[in-house]
Amino acid sequence: MELILRRAFALANQRPGLIFLDILWKAIWLMATIATFILVAAWFGTGVRTIGRQDTGGVSPVHAWLAASLFREWWARHGTDIILAGGLAILFSLMCWFVLEALFRSKLSQSNGAFKVYLLSNLAKHLILWAAVLILALVWRAGAPAIAIVVLPVLAFILTLLDTLIRSDAVELLGTDLIRVTGLVGILVAFETIVGASCALILIAGFLHVARLMDAVVMVGASGVCIVILNLLHGYLLLVRFSAVHIMRRNVVEV
Repeated sequence: MELILRRAFALANQRPGLIFLDILWKAIWLMATIATFILVAAWFGTGVRTIGRQDTGGVSPVHAWLAASLFREWWARHGTDIILAGGLAILFSLMCWFVLEALFRSKLSQSNGAFKVYLLSNLAKHLILWAAVLILALVWRAGAPAIAIVVLPVLAFILTLLDTLIRSDAVELLGTDLIRVTGLVGILVAFETIVGASCALILIAGFLHVARLMDAVVMVGASGVCIVILNLLHGYLLLVRFSAVHIMRRNVVEV
C-alpha cells in the first residue's frame, strides 16, 4: 500500500495542470451562477424600483405604508414568477456544476467514455445521498440520531469508493484487491476530511472572536484563502486517488 501511494503521488506530481483545471471549472461555474442570478434580479428589479418612485408628498409613515401596500400588490402579481425563475436559476446552476465537473474531471480517470460515465455516476451518487439524507432526517426525528450520524458518513464513503472505481473502469478491484483499495481511498479521504474540519474549526473560532469591522474583513479574507487552498488540496488528492486506482488496475491487468 505504501509503495502504491508513493507511485500515485509521483504520478500526480507529473500532471499539476489538472489540479488547476479543477479550479478553473469551479470559477466558470461560479461566474455563470452569479450572472444568472443577477439577470433574474435585474429582470424583476425594475418592478421594485417603480414602487420606490411613488411619491406620497406627505409624512414618512404614510410613505412607508403606501410602499408596503404597493409591494404586497406587486408580490401578489409576480411572486409565483419570481419563485419559478429562482428555481430555474438554481436548476441551471446545478446542471452547470454536474456538466462542468464531468467535462473537466473526466480527464483524471484515464478511461474510455469518461465524460458520460463521470456524469451519470455523479448524478447517481448525489441522488442516492440526497435520498439517504431525507430518510436519515426522519430517523433522527424518530429519536435515533446516533444511527443517522454513523450511517451517513459510512454510506458517503462507500459511494465515493464505488464512484472512483466506476469512473476508473476498475470495478474488478472490489473482487481482487478490496481491502487495499478501500484502505488507499480511505486514507486519502480521511486526510482531506481532517484538514477540512480543522480549517472549519479555526474559521469558526476566528469569527466568534470578531469584535471590530477590520477583524470581520480579515476573517472573510481568511475564509476565501482557505476555500482556495482546500479546493487545490481536493483536486490534488483526487488526482492522487485516481492515479493509485490506475496503478492497481494496471497491476491486475498485467498479472
